[in-house]
Amino acid sequence: MKLSEVFLKKIGSTTKEVVINTIYKIYDYQAQDSFCPNYYNYPEVFLKGIEEHESYNDWREKVPAFRCGIHFYILTNYKTPKKYDELLKSVDSQFGINCHSIDGFDDLVRLFHDNEDAGKMIASKEEYLESGVMCYVGNIANRYLYVTNNFTEGEIEVEVVERLVTEQIIRLYANQLNVNICVPICLLEFEDDEIEVSDRISIFRMTEEFQISRFNATHFESTQENNLVQCAAYMIRLNGYSVENKDKESLHNAASNYWAYPLELIDDFFASIRIVAGYRTGYGQVLIEPIGWAGNWTSDMLPIYGANIRAFNRNDVDVEFFKYNIEKVTNADVSLIKEVFTIIREKRGDEKHNQKFKKVFIAIQRLNRCMLREAEDDMALDAIIGIETLLSGDTQGEITYTISNRMAVVAAMTEKCPYTPAAARNAMKVIYGLRSDIVHGRSTNKNCKVTIENQEIETKVLAVEFLRYSLLFIIKNQEYLDIKSFEATLDKSIGEVKK
Repeated sequence: MKLSEVFLKKIGSTTKEVVINTIYKIYDYQAQDSFCPNYYNYPEVFLKGIEEHESYNDWREKVPAFRCGIHFYILTNYKTPKKYDELLKSVDSQFGINCHSIDGFDDLVRLFHDNEDAGKMIASKEEYLESGVMCYVGNIANRYLYVTNNFTEGEIEVEVVERLVTEQIIRLYANQLNVNICVPICLLEFEDDEIEVSDRISIFRMTEEFQISRFNATHFESTQENNLVQCAAYMIRLNGYSVENKDKESLHNAASNYWAYPLELIDDFFASIRIVAGYRTGYGQVLIEPIGWAGNWTSDMLPIYGANIRAFNRNDVDVEFFKYNIEKVTNADVSLIKEVFTIIREKRGDEKHNQKFKKVFIAIQRLNRCMLREAEDDMALDAIIGIETLLSGDTQGEITYTISNRMAVVAAMTEKCPYTPAAARNAMKVIYGLRSDIVHGRSTNKNCKVTIENQEIETKVLAVEFLRYSLLFIIKNQEYLDIKSFEATLDKSIGEVKK
């Protein structure tokens, strides 16, 4: 946006004057005990005041979400905060303030009218310019009242007005809007409140202010989906991003469309968690956190914008929110997650020269898919295809025999794998039996469970475990991308037994 510094200063000073005059008008209006509209569909804590109940401490121990300090929110129209910007009207009204009666308002409209580029960021069409300026001024005045808590009277805090005006002008006229991208992590907690993953990626415990603000930013129509997405105590924060601000709709288009976000990077991070810790997690929001600017504010909430995305397992939606299982990721696992994630991202950055690693990317995609699958058959097949991608190579012989032997190598050389090589090899044969049953339409009863190390496990669950261990092993031992390394290890083991 090519606007002169002189013009922007003029816009800023005139806006400041009009906002101050608007605040005084709001004070005068309220002194008359006149009607003031309220927010519609405003977030409120579900089971508000439950912490004061005499049994809450017992519930806190039994309900994982309560133990993690997670609140659930609903939308209400009962006793919501006042929405002062809606007092501004374009005509005289018994229940409002005529914006033309505010000193400087018409001058501000003319400023935007006389500069076409400036006006386009306020309103999409010239006939909407006046209402656009009205919303612009009202938004700042409303925010001022909530920031200062001076709702009915008081000296104007000019520096607060100036800061809010600056944030709005940056939003309107900066070529690039600097942002953090935030992704709440469902059903997991960590040992520390803040964890640095890399110089641009961190994990943070969300504040209560952020929690209610993210629910206000995006939510699903379904209560069950909302409950699952809200069952998140932590988020990933990605910094160093910006939104191109070329027209009035740029921010909305970028924030509200999930495909505009770096989903590959986000999914690689969730894959790293799944590979290392094995937990079924996911996400339902991708959010923009402004840096030094703001669009529309809601009362005193953080200015957060975003999009919904169903990157979670649909089966978890049917769980009652009192019964959500929240797993803890240990610091030891975090260290390994960072290592795995770093390797994956380095390989992504130079895929042309890492052709052998391509099958790891395919297996990662399969792991992410099977963790989110609703149908058990699909979950099992995705896991088995991922294992085949990693371990089959240019196999010429009987694939069950070959994959079973190579899984034995994975079990022997992967510290996180709790199974012996022999147990893993035998279990892999049952997994392939399940695969055969599924693809040939036979009953899966015979191979739906497998006994390994004296415990009975659902075969599909073990298939996902084996895919995780295979990924972890090959990511850390990339020489095994060459299948000949498996054969060499097996030959060495056989040779040592003969000795």
